[in-house]
Amino acid sequence: MSLKSFVSLSLGAVMLLGAAPAFAGTKWPSGSLFATGMADSCAAAGDAAQESGRTTDAALANCTLAVKLAYYDKARAEVLNNRSVLHYVRGEYDAALADNTAALKSNDQMAEAIVNRGSIFLVQHRPQAAAANFERALMFNPAHAEKVYFNRAMAREEMGDLNGAYADYAQAAKLSPQWEQPKREMQRFNIVRQKPMS
Repeated sequence: MSLKSFVSLSLGAVMLLGAAPAFAGTKWPSGSLFATGMADSCAAAGDAAQESGRTTDAALANCTLAVKLAYYDKARAEVLNNRSVLHYVRGEYDAALADNTAALKSNDQMAEAIVNRGSIFLVQHRPQAAAANFERALMFNPAHAEKVYFNRAMAREEMGDLNGAYADYAQAAKLSPQWEQPKREMQRFNIVRQKPMS
């Protein structure tokens, strides 16, 4: 009979979920130069909205026109995903979720849309649905896997899965060593060695 010790985690007195989930915009060529220009403009608006935390009615109208002009299903999915970023920044989570769901109907393997849907579920305090989306997104090798692990860590933490949350924060830190936020989140955890089990 072997004795094994195990480690459990607990949170410190303060639990901070102040981190915002990561969101991802995408670009895809469309059927005409005008439509491609509108799609590119929508993608740029999504990027700008993520950086500044705000967007304009004109940017949203531009993305809506780009959705109408998108010729291919994949192009339409990309534009819908970008428009969802604008809705998300505006706090219009139901509209953002509707755009992501529509995008995924056209392209169910678009990692960015899956991550974005998970982020919406996270801010809506639906951690199980968020974690499931982040898990699925990781299957498609997303561009910034560290952000997906970080998001899933927040979802797991909200569900009370502290071991899973810590492991995901650690994976995010490992994938992006220069990113300080996962390391700060890990510092909130207390590692407690428990008595050996027989």
